[in-house]
Amino acid sequence: MPTREVQGVRLAYELHGSGGDPVVLVHGSLVDRHAWDLVVPGLAHSLEVLTYDRRGHGESAHLPRPHPVRDDAADLAGLLESLDLFPAHVVAHSYAGAVALRLAIDRPEMVRSLAIHEVPYLGLLATDPATASEGTELLAGAEHLRELVRSGQREQAARELVQVFSTEPGAWERLRPDVQRAFARSVTRWSEEFRDPEAYLPDETACRELLVPTLLTVGSQSPRFLYRITQDLASILRNHRVVEIPDVGHAPHLLRPHQYVGLLGTFLLERNVPVN
Repeated sequence: MPTREVQGVRLAYELHGSGGDPVVLVHGSLVDRHAWDLVVPGLAHSLEVLTYDRRGHGESAHLPRPHPVRDDAADLAGLLESLDLFPAHVVAHSYAGAVALRLAIDRPEMVRSLAIHEVPYLGLLATDPATASEGTELLAGAEHLRELVRSGQREQAARELVQVFSTEPGAWERLRPDVQRAFARSVTRWSEEFRDPEAYLPDETACRELLVPTLLTVGSQSPRFLYRITQDLASILRNHRVVEIPDVGHAPHLLRPHQYVGLLGTFLLERNVPVN
């Protein structure tokens, strides 16, 4: 497995495809780069695809992040620089959407476009009078999960976290036992990420200045608070499109990979990037 040292942190990565514009796929909180395995082949026909394990995940170094969102964004910038793989299209899932936006703010020369699926900016709900009570309740729920992690109840925290992002009862029970164990291990990293205020609330002033083309997606089967967050984020960004993906929830790259690749391909074609 190739690695690069960035900011004193060893990051594991993989490159797929032999040409075309670069695209980097940034994974969410409970998983690693392999969460993208089902979409990589479809993108790699015409793009150079980078997947990597964020700090503390998978085969990358498990080192702390004093400021998770900014540290992850700086790690990604360093990796793209070291590989001479920029400007890149950045595709991000869940928490990684906050990382992608921070990268575009801090290092705009690194980013050709953004495609973000359901970044859980709960603070946007809490600061909107129309959804303040819902946002406050969700923030309290996140703190409850972090308390479970602090008290050593990692499996229970992972179980409850999975259910938050699903509209169907029994979401945890449908996971394979090995996936349950992996989520229970990774929930500590989720807890670290969501102690960061920037994981809950974007830098609105800086976001309003962004001109990078941005695709915001939300699943039709996702909890509706994620749809409301996506709409709130859209109201901040200047150059965006919102697309609701039918028949999927929080993980379209896992449940409908070909459909998701097609959607990304349409978006990228408008940036003059062919995707077969």
